[in-house]
Amino acid sequence: MAHNNTTTAGSGGELRHLAPADLVIDTNIRTDADTTLTPEFIDSIRDGVRQPVLAVEIDGQVRVRDGQRRTLAARQVELASIPVYVVPVDAADDAAATVDRVLEQLSSFEREGLRASDRVAAIEQLALAGMSATKIAKATRTAKKDVDNTLAVAKSATTLDLLDQDAGLTLEQSAVLAAYDHDPEAQQWLLDAAERGRFEHQAKQLESDADERRLLLAQVATYTADGIDAVTRHPSFAPQAHARLEQLGNSDGTPARIEDIPTEHRLAYVMADPSEWWTDTDGNTVAEHLIDWSLADDVFDEDTEPTEGLRDPRTLTTHIDYQIETIWYVRRWADLGLIARSYSEPSASADTDTSDVEREAQKQQRRRVRMLNAASVTAREVRIEKLTAWLTRKTLPKGSATTVAKFLATSMRAHHDMFGANSSQGNAAEIAATILGGDPAELLDQATTADRTQIISLGIALAAREAHMWKDAWRNVSDRYYTNGHITARADYLRFLVDVTGYTLSDVEQVITGDTNADDVALD
Repeated sequence: MAHNNTTTAGSGGELRHLAPADLVIDTNIRTDADTTLTPEFIDSIRDGVRQPVLAVEIDGQVRVRDGQRRTLAARQVELASIPVYVVPVDAADDAAATVDRVLEQLSSFEREGLRASDRVAAIEQLALAGMSATKIAKATRTAKKDVDNTLAVAKSATTLDLLDQDAGLTLEQSAVLAAYDHDPEAQQWLLDAAERGRFEHQAKQLESDADERRLLLAQVATYTADGIDAVTRHPSFAPQAHARLEQLGNSDGTPARIEDIPTEHRLAYVMADPSEWWTDTDGNTVAEHLIDWSLADDVFDEDTEPTEGLRDPRTLTTHIDYQIETIWYVRRWADLGLIARSYSEPSASADTDTSDVEREAQKQQRRRVRMLNAASVTAREVRIEKLTAWLTRKTLPKGSATTVAKFLATSMRAHHDMFGANSSQGNAAEIAATILGGDPAELLDQATTADRTQIISLGIALAAREAHMWKDAWRNVSDRYYTNGHITARADYLRFLVDVTGYTLSDVEQVITGDTNADDVALD
């Protein structure tokens, strides 16, 4: 006979002793209860359940809201009864009942071992039941931005799996990853970047390249529909695994043709070749050779006039068109009886117009400049975000006091002119207010400790350096003329961020420090 002893426990509910077999396991946010019933846990239940199970009574059924593991273990060891705290049901409809149940289960101390994916699913259940992100945040004592990120992650099966695998991603990074469920290649780039501490750089790059990426993915989708593998980054060098089509030939000496290559052996490298064109304020197209490109780097005063007969690029609107191209590779080419043949890039010859070769070289150089300039802009955005978060601290990192003191002293002695920076490429005062979260003068007045005062002072010095991190700061890093000038100051600034704040340099920032050559940075 089932035990059903009842003890009144006030108006909030009552404590009953019920047979575990008679209880109904209600829907639970925890989905791995069966797999967590370890022998040790089951043995701990043999002598009885000490912490009452939480339940509600609906239509004569006592439904377990919290304590499913204890209930399942009690059934296994055949306990006659367990303590059950039965609370009244306040919900007037199914949605409200779901909200009550999920919130109860989330708040239970038993949820300490809850899988990350189960917590995400629980937050999603609350949203589906009609709760706004603001109300969920308040009810679960969670920051609203974390609720927003959680709801974004809930839509991605890939990201949920990674959360349970403890891939080392933050909730915010997981939300970014979830946004690229339509782009597995980009997701892999983000994961690779996370391992190198460059997640934010990669995310910013993908965000800025969104228009170009849509065009690339459209072409990739076309190839995929035909059963052809396609990538949008240059394939790694693996001569035995795959080779560029132009490097292969047939046994009779004729060049290999993509039409003759079986689909499963094809690999398409899809790339976007951007081309620029310019219009003036009246919408008229301006030819490239009529533009004074010496004024394009934003280092001249606004009143600097272009060379006579040329147009000022600062008064023109730049437009970018993308030509989608495909470079073909052949996988396992030896299996097809193909042979390697010599291949070299086209070069100027008697029957080649030298000007065409020069124009192509100039085109590639402009592409590199555009890419590195864009990467510099992206890197600044990441640095500003990192510094804004880092400078909220109250004390300096342990062991960094000497390094910080030297940085401040050098800034005042050798680079004092940087504090007055105020240009289109960087305003030191504005940057300081941004990364410090307020007017530096007011913050200094409010500072109550020497440590906090030093951090504010450091923020002002960092802002002065950041103001000179122009988008083309990667240029001329080996020029000895600048040895004691801005180039040295920029490199020292970035190295300081690495040493003291734990910042990870991007490729373009490694060019600025002189650790990488600009020509060695991959264009894709």
